[in-house]
Amino acid sequence: MEMTHAQRLILSNQYQIMAMLDPDHAPRYRRLQTIIEHGYGLQMRELDHEFGALPEALCRTILEIMEMHHALQVSFELLNTPDGVDPRRLVFRGFDATTEARYLGYVRFLTESEGRYPQFEAGAHHFDAQTAMWDKYQRMLAAWRACPRQYHLSAVEIAQIINA
Repeated sequence: MEMTHAQRLILSNQYQIMAMLDPDHAPRYRRLQTIIEHGYGLQMRELDHEFGALPEALCRTILEIMEMHHALQVSFELLNTPDGVDPRRLVFRGFDATTEARYLGYVRFLTESEGRYPQFEAGAHHFDAQTAMWDKYQRMLAAWRACPRQYHLSAVEIAQIINA
């Protein structure tokens, strides 16, 4: 992370204030303040993780994944006889907090701050699927995109998507 001296001074002051406001986490803030003040390059890379970015394309993909789950749920409700489709498999589980934390953070931002997809249940783990989901969602998206009527899916199409 490249910062000017002025940016480092401002951030150092912010960490000093945070240490005073949040005594429980003061050692962490003092450590970060020292890293910033002295410009320790190796440790400053840690800040890249804290202040990471999620590119626009990934944001759009995550939105599309959530929209696909919305379409699955809407289509399921429109079916009179959803033979062979377990409604529990239509629930948006989220992402793994350990390996997909950036994606999970974005989902939580969308649902909490932005108020999107209020019909999705956060569950006890608050959209933490506790298993990596990215690859599964990519296969599901490919199957969903191939459907001609994405919001009026048949039971067969729903099954194909959730089994992808």
